[in-house]
Amino acid sequence: MRNIVKKSMKVISQKENGIIQIKGYIIRLVIVLAAGLFMASAVELFCNIKLMRLPSDIKGVQNISFEKTVFDASDLTEGDPENGLEYRPHEEYLTYQGMECYYLEPDGYVNKLVLDYKNASAAYFDIIVLCENRFGYLESWTTKDNNPIYISESTVNIDKNAKAVWIIPKDNNTPQYDNDVELLNVRIRNVAIFNHFRFLFVLLMVLCVGVIIVFRNAISAHLEYGFLTVGLCAGIIFCLAMPLSRVGWDEETHLRSVYWLDITGSYEYNCFLHNYIDGGAENLPFEYSTSYEEYQHVFDRVNELSTPSESDPAASHHWGTSGFATFSYFFMAITCNICKLAGVPFAYTYILLRLTNMLMYVIVVFFAIRKLPKGKLIMSAIALMPTPMYLACTISYDTVVTGFLFLGMSYIFYLMFTEKKITWWEYLVFVGAMAYGSSRKSIYIPFILLGVFLPHRIFKDKKQEKIMKAGIVLVLLVILSTFVLPAIFSPSAEGDLRGGTTSHAGQMSAVFSNPVGYAALLLSTMWQHLWDFGIGTPALDFMAYLGAGSMTYVIVIYLVAVTITSENTVYVQNDKKKWIAQGMPVWLKAMIYFLVFGVMCLIWTSMYISYTEVGKTTMAGVQGRYYIPLLFPVLFTLSFNKVNTNWNRVRYNMTCMLVSAFIIFYSIWEILIRQCSL
Repeated sequence: MRNIVKKSMKVISQKENGIIQIKGYIIRLVIVLAAGLFMASAVELFCNIKLMRLPSDIKGVQNISFEKTVFDASDLTEGDPENGLEYRPHEEYLTYQGMECYYLEPDGYVNKLVLDYKNASAAYFDIIVLCENRFGYLESWTTKDNNPIYISESTVNIDKNAKAVWIIPKDNNTPQYDNDVELLNVRIRNVAIFNHFRFLFVLLMVLCVGVIIVFRNAISAHLEYGFLTVGLCAGIIFCLAMPLSRVGWDEETHLRSVYWLDITGSYEYNCFLHNYIDGGAENLPFEYSTSYEEYQHVFDRVNELSTPSESDPAASHHWGTSGFATFSYFFMAITCNICKLAGVPFAYTYILLRLTNMLMYVIVVFFAIRKLPKGKLIMSAIALMPTPMYLACTISYDTVVTGFLFLGMSYIFYLMFTEKKITWWEYLVFVGAMAYGSSRKSIYIPFILLGVFLPHRIFKDKKQEKIMKAGIVLVLLVILSTFVLPAIFSPSAEGDLRGGTTSHAGQMSAVFSNPVGYAALLLSTMWQHLWDFGIGTPALDFMAYLGAGSMTYVIVIYLVAVTITSENTVYVQNDKKKWIAQGMPVWLKAMIYFLVFGVMCLIWTSMYISYTEVGKTTMAGVQGRYYIPLLFPVLFTLSFNKVNTNWNRVRYNMTCMLVSAFIIFYSIWEILIRQCSL
């Protein structure tokens, strides 16, 4: 009886401790959230205090007069001309010489300029601002303002004590439309605003950092939750602040494929929506909002113009994709169809599609990191780099490729080292993830061959081993057939038209007529781009039409440090619940490098056949993002090293997660918030 009482008291005590611990976690989380709200509010106040303290005569929105003239570079004198100090003229201003422009003299502080204009095409302006710098000398500053065809009002960030401004209309990017742009009105906007993008950015950043620090012990033991924290916090602000235009690679193509995968029957659409989805003049690269007010204006206009009116005919447009590509859009297509059925305005639908893609990516990689026996920090670091996260937050199937290939790799590496028997569920996840990740880009499917080399010990018997490995080979052949067989037996007369005079048949003929020459071209080109595409800016720190970041050296140092300071063995649990240390055999490393090399050859060869003009001795079309799935297996093998550290693992893991958070949040601020949403 006494033992029963003791056991009961022990259970009650454990429950009480558990409740107390949960309450403690909730209190900490509330404190972190409160700190985030305080910091975000403080930043908003700090950013607006200058505008709030402006004299009443220049505060608010005021019209300013301007004159139409011809640009003369000699009129733009910098320095202190009254005292004989003149700076050398800018050579770029000579390109504007003799062009029509609009001239205005604010002669005071200008936070933002609001341009009202009449346009029959996209409106491009180059704006030169002559301002007084911090030393009291005159200095010029130039900004570009490219606006889509469907708006006639633009808000440009200045934030200078402007003496004079030249607004120069430029040729647009739509030659089918007349370049007819006329400035109608100019306003100076000195108004304090609550920028919810900036507020959310600070709130999510503080929340992310706070959770990593406060819950460092739990996150260190389960690194997938650290990835989840950073991925969700960064991904949410990424998706919300992203311009409502085609800023990702081929985003209009993916948007069209997603939108027309329709299961709702017929629905109404109009010409604007059709052209916007189809990548017409309404949705061109480099024509995105560059200020907070302009984002709101674009948002409202897209919703307004995409809503069918009585003058627009009701129509059914039921398109689809072909082959395996359809499956790559599955998750976003579900969201899109729900939005159609619910009558959600298109601008909200656009944002929700991006959020869906991001959530799918974060969740899939979360489970990949959880399954890995080793290399969790490496996969987490790669998956949180600016380019992979940027792709996840746009409408793209690259997210499916990277996310599910990571999931498949995590299962195969787990099965390589475990002492437990393989289950059919683990086998199906591995094969399914590799197949689904390669469904749109079958060039990655050779990685599934690692499953053929799974150790005998994990199978129940030889029959199971033969069935499973035969299934792996069958999946490999089926997916490769979608890429290799058409190229060999029925090559098309045309390739990707964006590449110029391309032809699958013509390029295949050129390759087979001189295989040695092609091999030399292939190897030399791969070597030439190995660094940049492997771990450089194009692979990890580039955001398509929004531009490149400035964190490449930090990224390289961080990835190298994480790789070489990882444990040199992996600890796995056997059937008897004992932990066993294992290293990676040399033959497995060699096999991984061989498959990586083979996939690289397929990447370059596929783009040479489809995207490069026939017979050229250069290879076009390959981008650094294609190397992202290759980076993890390479760094994973390199992490089995002889470098041992005695660092505290909790502090080490926390520091690594904080570095990942710093890189992605800094990139979001630099490339997205500051450039598009302030």
